[in-house]
Amino acid sequence: MTAPAPSARLPFLVLAAVLALGWNLNGYRLFDPDEGRNAEVAREMAAGNDYLLPHLDGLPYLDKPVVYFAAAAAAMEVLGPTETAARLPALLATIATIVLVVGFARRRWGPDPGWLAGLALATMPMAMAYARAAIFDSTLSLCTTAAILAFAEERAVLAWAAIGVGALTKGPVAIAIPICVMVPWALLTGAPLRRLFPLRGLAVFGVIALPWFVLVSLRIPEFPRYVFVRETLQRVTTRSFHRTAPLWYYLPILPVAAFPWIVPGLARLVGGRWRWAWLARRVNPEAREPLLLACWVLAPLAFFSLSQSKLPQYLLPVMPAVALAAARAWARAGPAVAWKTYVALAAVLGLLLVSLTVWMPAPISLTSAERAAIPPTALALGTVLLATAVLCWLGVRLTRPTLTAAALAATVIAMPFVSGRLLRAVGDDRSAAALAAAVSGRGAEGRREDGQVVGIAAYPPSLPFYLRHRIYLASATAREFTSNYIADHAERLRDQPGTPLLAPLVWRTILERCPAPTVFVTRNGDRDTRGALAAGGLPLLYEDGRYAAYGPCRPPGPHSLAPSPRRGAGERR
Repeated sequence: MTAPAPSARLPFLVLAAVLALGWNLNGYRLFDPDEGRNAEVAREMAAGNDYLLPHLDGLPYLDKPVVYFAAAAAAMEVLGPTETAARLPALLATIATIVLVVGFARRRWGPDPGWLAGLALATMPMAMAYARAAIFDSTLSLCTTAAILAFAEERAVLAWAAIGVGALTKGPVAIAIPICVMVPWALLTGAPLRRLFPLRGLAVFGVIALPWFVLVSLRIPEFPRYVFVRETLQRVTTRSFHRTAPLWYYLPILPVAAFPWIVPGLARLVGGRWRWAWLARRVNPEAREPLLLACWVLAPLAFFSLSQSKLPQYLLPVMPAVALAAARAWARAGPAVAWKTYVALAAVLGLLLVSLTVWMPAPISLTSAERAAIPPTALALGTVLLATAVLCWLGVRLTRPTLTAAALAATVIAMPFVSGRLLRAVGDDRSAAALAAAVSGRGAEGRREDGQVVGIAAYPPSLPFYLRHRIYLASATAREFTSNYIADHAERLRDQPGTPLLAPLVWRTILERCPAPTVFVTRNGDRDTRGALAAGGLPLLYEDGRYAAYGPCRPPGPHSLAPSPRRGAGERR
């Protein structure tokens, strides 16, 4: 019986990678601040049925546009306010990006490279990580990928439609990325720049992006200035967002984010026939491919390196280019391209992970659960890496392309399965789920506590999500909301009727008078506030490495027994 052709097996590898992306999506808590905040905005959108203007704790949240929040809110309408619903749009966007990459590579280079491109994208660590996170970057990457591929296939109207959706996902950066890729490519290949900006395409962009922008601007007149000046110009050109980093910040991140597929992709780009490609770039469509992929990697890399605001996930829109470069290398040179480099890297990294506890100092800032979960996770991943080095060697030696592809993909496919314990430990530490359980627990009489929560210069982002209701914040700056818009307009928002934003010392009046059962949450290290709460007769309800909760206070009248102190799962020792 003859073995099936590689193209008959590669789709099953892609399916396995996609299943791994979505494995146990609700198996760990939301990571604060980003996931907790975004999930709460989506929960409030679903609860209030307002799919136009995002809100955080009842206050306008204009730091990001509406698309991801609306998608997560729609998922919560069906699945309820869960971690799965909050993360589902990112997963679906990643899968859609994989589909686009597979289709483009199949049209260019055939079935096997097409499936390999999808496999490569699905099994990059950065793509895997952000497919499972309730943040905007996977959706942005879908839009920028769709736009760049549409431009490359001379479908500019479709490209601008994708840019419009991207602008509603993460703002002007969705315009900047495709344009900074395609303009240099057009100049290098002699393509007319006007083809990138057809009137029909710009009109489609306007029809998609402008209505939401106009409607929000009518409700919040300062919104245009906030978007274009505060959130775009100042983010790129100033250090006011406290995300500055050296110019070389992304250089060590890129190879890790795109491992292992950057090995064949970069090897082919560097070692390809660049002289021929350069000379033939204006007349031969095939010669333009490496230039497109090079622009797709280098232009965003330069753009984000020059920006004053830097985060690792900003490189996510570059990952499809690396996946396509790997697929093109497969099509041109076969699966054995750069295999020795991968085997050497996998062996070294595998040995480092297996021996992690020997050479790495004890991370004292982690919780005991995190410290206990790291060694078995590192051992498992290190073992998988060593096994893939052997499998890659066998695949090349036996001329089994599918085995070689499986070897390169196996480590990232294994990550969700072997890292579950570590993810749960990190989620317990970085979320407010345990705090919410303590705050909303049952009192001594067996009834559920339904009182209010007041944060004193402390706002655990996922606390309202897990409580299923807003909390109050007594703060001088409102920066605890992690929203630049709310912080910039704190005084005006503080004066609105029913606002959850209180004056910084109002909590003392609430503690003294206690008009309703109230739990007070403060930072763990705020000794003065903690001393005042304890002196007010409130018991310690919860404590972890970041926050402490006291209460509840009781209104005047018969007092029931207060809950006993309880420590969180994320306690640091």
